[in-house]
Order: sequence, then C-alpha cells, then structure tokens
Amino acid sequence: MHSRSVFHLDCTAIIPDCGFVCAKCVEEMKVVFMRQAGVNKFYRNGNGVVVEHDVDVVGTDQLVALFQDLPSFHEGAFVPTLITS
Repeated sequence: MHSRSVFHLDCTAIIPDCGFVCAKCVEEMKVVFMRQAGVNKFYRNGNGVVVEHDVDVVGTDQLVALFQDLPSFHEGAFVPTLITS
C-alpha cells in the first residue's frame, strides 16, 4: 500500500540561520531516502519534505530514523515531525 508522509523539519535549534533553503541539504536527503527500499518519491514542500513510500516495505518510524542517520554535517541536524501519512 502506498502512502505519502509529510514531515515538518526543524533545524533552527542546531543551525539557527538555516531557513531550510539549502539545495545541497535537500539533495543529500533525497539521495539517502531514495536509496531506501519502498521509497518512491522525495521532495521539498515548504519547511519540510514529502516522502511517498510503500508502507508494507518501509514505515514512518524507519523514515524518521533516516533523518537521524544523515551523513556529513546534517547528522542529527534535522528534527522531523510527522504531519500526515
């Protein structure tokens, strides 16, 4: 079953002037998420991202964990809040 999970991302506590506008950050996240089995799409939406995924393959808890394991300086920088799934 396919689902669309929307995450608000808060990084201001760690990167105060972020504003979630860095194309490099979004592209790195996209690469990481698109490598995850079951993820069909990943794209930016306002101050967050949308992940379209097959819930029978990857659940929202696994998606949240991906944010915590981002490589480079992003590791632990983005605090996701699931808005819808």
